[in-house]
Amino acid sequence: MSMHLVFVYGSLRRGSAGPMSVRFPDATYVGDAKVGGRLYDVGAYPALLLDDSGSLVTGEAYEVTDETLNKLDQFELTSDYQRRNVDVEIGTQQAHCWIYVPARDISFFSGLPLIKSGDWIKHLGARHA
Repeated sequence: MSMHLVFVYGSLRRGSAGPMSVRFPDATYVGDAKVGGRLYDVGAYPALLLDDSGSLVTGEAYEVTDETLNKLDQFELTSDYQRRNVDVEIGTQQAHCWIYVPARDISFFSGLPLIKSGDWIKHLGARHA
């Protein structure tokens, strides 16, 4: 059985209504992480645009089995997201992680509110304050 690193940045993060520990209890938290890109508010969840803008998006890294990765694929596909492999920073280390991003072209992001902090959990707190 293979193990995989997965980067989550939205509704699967700790502090959200449906974190990894609840939805995918076999996932093991590895650490807080960051990836290059911009985060947008789609309503109930965020959308990440991977890019070289110099902005960072805050998330968490988890180690998962093949089985859990397949379950994550099914979960994310319902929102029209696709899995990609990218380099992320976990603490002071670089690592290859799977990440889910919208399966849409760049025009999808035009008109969506930018989350300037790059942190979905902080954004939710401010949105509900």
